[in-house]
Amino acid sequence: MAEKVSNTKWFGMALQALIVLAEQDTLCPSGKIAEKLESQSAFLRKILTHLVKADLIQAKEGRDGGYSLVKKPEEITLAEVYEAMKAENSQKGFLGVESKECFAPPTREALFELKDEMESWLVEGLKQKTIADLIR
Repeated sequence: MAEKVSNTKWFGMALQALIVLAEQDTLCPSGKIAEKLESQSAFLRKILTHLVKADLIQAKEGRDGGYSLVKKPEEITLAEVYEAMKAENSQKGFLGVESKECFAPPTREALFELKDEMESWLVEGLKQKTIADLIR
């Protein structure tokens, strides 16, 4: 059975992985990152794949391979990380309003508008912070 993962867990793990990579001088294997974060390697590799696709990190395969940041920590905004994690299909947003039967159309419309508004507040706030802000 597939593990259900919340938005905050994906986003939180991505931030932590980026912090680990920011503190490394060399390539860091996924196993080492998973060990530091006390996470399962398979789950972490899914997150790392999204970060690679978003050009936040790079991956080198092979025995001496691993991951490293593409940009400096002060150049990676938390909004970029959030957007990379939204690419995951299991992500529904913080306010799930999928039910068509429970509410009348005007109420559903109001909930969708609220969800979109909350999302924009969140992203605007995350644009103000970088990975470097979390390292202090």
